[in-house]
Amino acid sequence: MDPFNLPIEWALQLLTGVLPDPYLSLARQHLLSPDSSLQSLKRHIMSTIEAFISTLIPILQPLVERLTAYIYASPDVVILAGVLLLLVMVLQVLSWMRRVLMFFTRLAFTLVFWAGMAAVASWVYRRGVEQSVRDATFWLSRASGYGLGIWNFFMTEWQRYEAQDKARGHAKYDRP
Repeated sequence: MDPFNLPIEWALQLLTGVLPDPYLSLARQHLLSPDSSLQSLKRHIMSTIEAFISTLIPILQPLVERLTAYIYASPDVVILAGVLLLLVMVLQVLSWMRRVLMFFTRLAFTLVFWAGMAAVASWVYRRGVEQSVRDATFWLSRASGYGLGIWNFFMTEWQRYEAQDKARGHAKYDRP
């Protein structure tokens, strides 16, 4: 049996329960017959590949022989190439891990965003637009008040540290 016909045979075996018998026999006749266009195309492609390989063998054989002699003469190059190959493989695995991590992080943030949008839409639906605007105004004014308090605390601490620096004689921007 031709090893290049195995995928076609396997596909036809998988289709045995799906397609009726007349269609399967027709497919076998037209796909596996030596006179079919698929088989002639396969023969043409294989002969082209064989001709290409037979042309390349005399060209590549001396190069491969020199390369194997060089590798045999200096095993350090092989060890270095192995270490470099291992490094590239480790970097590839780390890259894949980063991509997976970024995918799931992006997925989690997207889910949180849309859950928040659904919660806001549900809140507006239950409370009504007017009451929702009042509630949002109340909570935003509350949050801005807390933010302003934190900002004032930060600025007073900043001014206190600046005053301490000036009292010690250290000007912040006068240093070289």
